[in-house]
Parts: sequence; C-alpha cells; structure tokens
Amino acid sequence: MGVIARNDKQITLIYSSNTRIGTHTLSYLAGSDERYLAIDLAKTKVSDTQWAEIADELGVKIGDLVDKRQLEIDDESTTNFGSNDWLKIIQKNDSVISRPIVIKGKRTKQIDNPPEILEFFEVDSAGLEQSPLNDANLDIERTTEDENFIEKDE
Repeated sequence: MGVIARNDKQITLIYSSNTRIGTHTLSYLAGSDERYLAIDLAKTKVSDTQWAEIADELGVKIGDLVDKRQLEIDDESTTNFGSNDWLKIIQKNDSVISRPIVIKGKRTKQIDNPPEILEFFEVDSAGLEQSPLNDANLDIERTTEDENFIEKDE
C-alpha cells in the first residue's frame, strides 16, 4: 500500500505554478466539473517517499521526473546522480518538475501537453439521445461507467 491517497472520483494534480505546462493544465481542471486536488510544488512540498512512489508508478527513476533543461548544469555532471541527489534538487527547485503529474485512482501519468488531462475526465452522456420536445420525462442519470472523455490506446 502506497502513501499517496488515491480516489477514483478525484483527480490529483501535482504541478509547479512556475511552469507554463503546470498552470495551463490546472486551468483545464479549474474549468471542468471534475473534483480535483491541486498540489502546487511552489507552495507545498511533496515528501521524498511520495516522489519515490510516483516514480515507481510511472516506471521511471526519480531523475527522469526532472526536466534537466531547467538545471543550470550540463548533462554529463548529472550522470552519477542517485535518487537522493535528484530528490534534493526537486525539493529546492520546484520548476524542475515542468511536466505535471496526474493521479486518479490507480492511474498515474506525467503530462507533456495540457490537453492530455482530458484523458482523466469522465464521460457523461446522460440525456443526449432525448428531447424535451416530445413531452417525455427525461432520464438524466449517468449512462456511462469508467469511460474516459478521450479514448486513447494504452
């Protein structure tokens, strides 16, 4: 069991407000009806254990979460960095996480492009095939379960 709370009915966004992709991804969530928790790394620190769990869920090393272009050092000097080194960099400089991380239920993804957040939105097609013109009682209950707003091959 992990230390990160996971909920199928809530999207958790871990982002930096100091990055363009982070703020644009947040705007997609803010403009939706989805329940969400936004964790801004510029204001709130994520624990080292949580970073390790996120990297494990994504199937990458902790250093792979970091946008190395944001560092003011060359790539060769980071070749010997271990997990603890990367964790120190993340904790001291939130903008190195330029690609936000989205968690919903068992799914975890690092976003490259803000519209990718739509993959985590639920489809709600209730009442789309009905018309109020025929004086029928409309059924507006959710007609879909566990479907995504955008279908994507995984």
